[in-house]
Amino acid sequence: MYNMKERIEHIKAVQDNWMQSEFASPATDSQIEAFEKTANVIIPESYKVFLRLSNGAELFGGDCKLYSADMNVKFRINYDFSNGSVPDELLILGFYNSQHICFDKRYDSFIFYEYEDYDDISEECLMFSDFYEVLDYITDIATT
Repeated sequence: MYNMKERIEHIKAVQDNWMQSEFASPATDSQIEAFEKTANVIIPESYKVFLRLSNGAELFGGDCKLYSADMNVKFRINYDFSNGSVPDELLILGFYNSQHICFDKRYDSFIFYEYEDYDDISEECLMFSDFYEVLDYITDIATT
């Protein structure tokens, strides 16, 4: 299977004007660690791999936004466009269409969250074991 760099290159290769993606410059380990300390969060390792290649991104014409580990940008990790509707227990990493892309440490899983009851997440949300699977899912939908 593809590693993270190959996944990003695959996404960049989608050239239809309305489907183009933009990737930010990579984050350093020290930037990621500083963000975690300042924001008081722990970023899952597979998302850190992404951040080391691109510190945030807008994919497929804006259908998906992946958040940055930079306290000085609007779309940073844990940015909640729903004004507090996402439970504090979830770490918000981006959005896909109308859903938040989150990490739920209870299940050590990434989920697409759209205002489900916190106790029902495991039954009602799409769940992925790592961020690689999240990117594969979004890419498959956008390119098929």
